[in-house]
Amino acid sequence: MSLRAGDLLKDLETGEERFRIASLLKEGRSFFVALGEDTHLEGMKVVLKAIRYDEDADGDHIAERREAMSQELEALTVPTSLLPEPIDFLKVASDQGGAEPVLVLELISGQTLRHEVERGNGGLDPRRALVMVRELAIGLGKLHEAGFVYRDLNPDHVIVGFDDNLHLVGTGNIQRAESRPFAAKEGISDIWSAPEIRRELSGKYITPRADIYSLGALLAFLLTGVEPTEHPESPLSPDGYQRLLTLKPAGYGLIVSKCLASMAKNRFKDIPALLVHLNPDALPTASTRGFEKVELPEPFHRHLDNRATRSKLSAGPLLSVPSAVVPEQAALEKRPESLPAPWYRSCLPWMSAPLLLVALAAILASL
Repeated sequence: MSLRAGDLLKDLETGEERFRIASLLKEGRSFFVALGEDTHLEGMKVVLKAIRYDEDADGDHIAERREAMSQELEALTVPTSLLPEPIDFLKVASDQGGAEPVLVLELISGQTLRHEVERGNGGLDPRRALVMVRELAIGLGKLHEAGFVYRDLNPDHVIVGFDDNLHLVGTGNIQRAESRPFAAKEGISDIWSAPEIRRELSGKYITPRADIYSLGALLAFLLTGVEPTEHPESPLSPDGYQRLLTLKPAGYGLIVSKCLASMAKNRFKDIPALLVHLNPDALPTASTRGFEKVELPEPFHRHLDNRATRSKLSAGPLLSVPSAVVPEQAALEKRPESLPAPWYRSCLPWMSAPLLLVALAAILASL
């Protein structure tokens, strides 16, 4: 359904006409988002969110979209100041038939984190950046405890409010951990999301470690002012890599490196394990347990000796994905490393002397 300015929404379940649409804020691919007024609270500003359907949406698609919004509402009830507070969940008359859900949320005021970073010169103060990521991590930890994964943490979905208080928007991509994502959910941002959940449909890899990757990508952006790349094995650009490499103390880069591990098992196992190190006065060192072999992921094109650039398997990075084996290749792989020598090879040593004599006689006869 569309949200038109001036409309007063009537809840079919209660009969109340409480929320009036003031203006349309965003007409996205999956949702309509509008600024509204609560007529019961002296016109208090609120946000109204309604589903935008495809023109050819069938009954199954509509049912799935409505179920996804119900799951979003459930996630928003997790007790954390990061998430906007749900005020109401209306059921209004729908053009598609039945009762259409409309989510009413508190209005979050402030600037996006991207805007905050772009105002600076080459990133934020490192201590401030770490404090911000710590606040985000604490809120995400609450979400994880409730069984959800945020999935799409990026600087456009983080709002910096008064006194640096942070809030998350774009909550439509929140998903239950290890569950199949709804096909109609908005697409996630590849450069900010963990490699294992990009276009992954089974849901098996939607775990808290996916959000930890995003926290690492966000921390790198806050520290350097440079966005990450889309390459799983090389998430840092040359400029971002160089800035992190020279940033002191090195503990900031170590945290980023462990969060951005391409294999989920090599990241921090959960938010509590990460929070231990998100302290500007107690940063990890190369000798800290769990960081002995942690290094910044070097950009591919920094030198020609990088194994990924020399690979003949593909033009892109080396991923931990099993490749299909063709029958001819499988047959070759089954052959023994060494075959028995032919019978005539054993005769060569004693046959060589007579052959040399015959050759010598032929040369003398021709003189």
